Amino acid sequence: MKLASCTLYITSLLWLNLTHAKIGYFWHITDLHYDPFHNSPEFKGCRHGHNHKEHSHRNGRHRLETCDASWSLIQSAAAFMAERHPDTLEFVLWTGDILSSSMEHASEELKLEAVRNVTDVLSRTFSSQFVFPALGHNDPPPSRRLVDMWMQWLPTEALDTFETGGYYTIEQSHSKLRIVVLNSNLWAGGASRSDAHAHSHARAQWKWLEGVLDKTRKQHEMVYLVAHAGPGMEERPNAGSASAAGGGELSPLANSRILHTIRQYSDVIAGQFYGHRHADTFRIIYNEGRPVSWAFLAPSLTPRGAGSVSNPGLRLYKFDSNTGKVLDYTQYYLDISHTRGETHWSIEYNLTQYYGLREVTAASLDALADRIRNHHDRGVFAKYLAALRARHATDTDCDSACVHVHFCAITRADYHDFRACVSNPASALASRAPHPHSAAILLYAILVLIST
Repeated sequence: MKLASCTLYITSLLWLNLTHAKIGYFWHITDLHYDPFHNSPEFKGCRHGHNHKEHSHRNGRHRLETCDASWSLIQSAAAFMAERHPDTLEFVLWTGDILSSSMEHASEELKLEAVRNVTDVLSRTFSSQFVFPALGHNDPPPSRRLVDMWMQWLPTEALDTFETGGYYTIEQSHSKLRIVVLNSNLWAGGASRSDAHAHSHARAQWKWLEGVLDKTRKQHEMVYLVAHAGPGMEERPNAGSASAAGGGELSPLANSRILHTIRQYSDVIAGQFYGHRHADTFRIIYNEGRPVSWAFLAPSLTPRGAGSVSNPGLRLYKFDSNTGKVLDYTQYYLDISHTRGETHWSIEYNLTQYYGLREVTAASLDALADRIRNHHDRGVFAKYLAALRARHATDTDCDSACVHVHFCAITRADYHDFRACVSNPASALASRAPHPHSAAILLYAILVLIST
């Protein structure tokens, strides 16, 4: 009996050790918007040098607004991550908009110098981990110089596709998890659609992505889709009346096609990770009414957003490093209203505890979306709203119509469905993913024709 008990005890310890050995962590940092011209010691205010020739286009009104990330903010974030990350940190997702829009008219040399400075900080911070960067719309385009800068993190085959198109895949040697980093700039709405060169790269990325996902399925792997911007619309209260290009970063055709691809390969997509919105939110993808995939959008490091202000945020994920299954995340933030002298990054919340989730799945997040929409339980929505701008109280006045727009943004990633949801609240009580409208079917048919 004693031998049997001892054997059972040892077996239990081994099982626990094996279970623990599967647990890994990764950081997700996004939208640094580094502004080399921001020389104020305060994170929320700024003073710009007037004698810099690349900065002469800024006017006085802009200098009074909240600025993008200063060098001191980036250093503060790096120091905190270096201090907090666990020994089982596997990698870092860095999803773009490295540079502030203040550098739009700066020379390419100055832009690349700024990117190199941030790269050097991350290299020192994560000296034993790989950092996987994705390009944002404020960043320099793919080039040999960027390749030289990031070759410390990416293997040769990844550098080849990155140099030509800004996208790549990483196959984890010790697990069945593959990371697929996309260049969402190639699928963005606006002038790029008329650029034949960009259109050619966009088509190449579609073909490449589908090939990678096919290979992933055949090899029984799982995938993280990573990009600066993902599918769906913004959660602004007036977004329902906005154009698709204004409310969504991707062009309507690209948005439809990526949603189709996600549904088609949802069995191998373990998660999607995006930035761009400067907001802490999530998206659910449905297939014939059934939730099949989720996407987490991390808040920005910069405190400045489009018409809003947020506290700087950093996110640490906990996951099964063998399968890629996300188990939880911890959201950190820096309260910019209390940064006099010293900086104190704090835990904002833990996902599963904050929302009372048993697991992180499309179904559990679908149930959470229902709770957010529930007018009889505004407590859950209050939590969601508090987290949206990393506890910066800018959107506290949100009536039932506003709540509904947030719900539509979470559950209607298709542009047409989002607008229908916003304009007709009763439709939100029906299936999350109504069968495609004839217009949507026609859009996708056109997309297939022009991309072949």
